Amino acid sequence: MDWSWTVDKAIPRPLRVIFRGVGQVFFCGNAVTGLIFLAALYVGGITAGLAATVGVVSSTVAAYLLGFPDDEIDAGLYGFNGTLVGPCLFLFLEHSPQLWLYVVFASILSTIVLAALMRILQPYNIPASTSPFVLTCWMFMAAVFAFDSFSRGPILPAASIPTEVAYISMIPVEMWHVAVSKGVSEVMFADSVIVGVMFLVGIAITSFRGAVMALSGAIVGVITPVLLGADKSLIEMGLYAFNPVLTMMAIGWVFLKPSKKSAVLAFLAGMLTVVCQAGLANFLTPIGLPTLTFPFVLVMWMFLFAASKSKYWGNS
Repeated sequence: MDWSWTVDKAIPRPLRVIFRGVGQVFFCGNAVTGLIFLAALYVGGITAGLAATVGVVSSTVAAYLLGFPDDEIDAGLYGFNGTLVGPCLFLFLEHSPQLWLYVVFASILSTIVLAALMRILQPYNIPASTSPFVLTCWMFMAAVFAFDSFSRGPILPAASIPTEVAYISMIPVEMWHVAVSKGVSEVMFADSVIVGVMFLVGIAITSFRGAVMALSGAIVGVITPVLLGADKSLIEMGLYAFNPVLTMMAIGWVFLKPSKKSAVLAFLAGMLTVVCQAGLANFLTPIGLPTLTFPFVLVMWMFLFAASKSKYWGNS
C-alpha cells in the first residue's frame, strides 16, 4: 500500500532500519509492516518481544560497526536473522540473566555469517535468507553443553514416535483456522492465533500477493501433513506450516516473477517443504536439534538454482 511507504520514509532512520529488519523476516522491507510484526510479538509475550528487539538491534548495530554496505543495512537485510535468533534461543534454552548476553553474541554472529554467505552465493544470484539464523542457533544450542551457566530447555526435540496420527476427520473444523493461523505465527516462534493474524495483516500492507502466498503456505502446511498421516498435535500447533509459509512467499512472490507458473511452483515447493521438514526432523532429533527454518532454506535453494537453468521460470 502506497501510504505505508510514505509512513515508512517518515520514520526516523534508526527506527526505520530496525523495523525494516523485523519486516524482512517475511521478505517485507517496510518499516510499518515491521512495526506491526514487532507489536505482534509483544502481544504474544513480553519476553519474546524483548528478545526479538535485542536480536534485531544487536545484528543491525554489528553491521554498522563492521562497515557493511549502507543500502543493505537500510533495507533491513542485516536485521531479520537477529530478529529470529532472540526468540529462538529463549524458546529452546533455559532462561537466565546470561542468556541475554548469549542472544547478543549470537545475533552479532548471524550478521557475520550472513555477510559471508551473501559473498559465497552472490555469483549464483541465490539469497542466504534465514540460513545464518539456522546455523548460528544450532551452534549456540549445541555449545551450551560446554557452559555451566546455560542449559537446554524442555522444549528441545527428543526422539519419540508420534502417538496419534492425523486424518482429515480427526481435526475439528474449528481447529483448522487455529492450525493455519499458528502456522504463520510460528515463523517467529509465537504460538498464537492473534499473532498469526497480525502477521498476515502486516504482510498484506506490503503486498497482497505476499499475504496470499503466506496464507496458502500455511494451508498447504496443514493439509499436506494431514494427507500424509503426520503427528496430529504438531499439525494443530502449526509446526508443519511455518516453513511452507516462507517457501511459498519466496517462490511465489519474492524471487521468481509473480505469475501463474510461479504460483504453481510455489505450491509444489510448499508440499516438498513439508516432506523435507519431516526428513530433517528424523535426522536432527537424535542429536537434540530442531529443524528451525532449514527445510524452507533447502527447498528454496533447490527451486532457485533450478530456475536459473529454466527459460520459463525466470528470476524477478
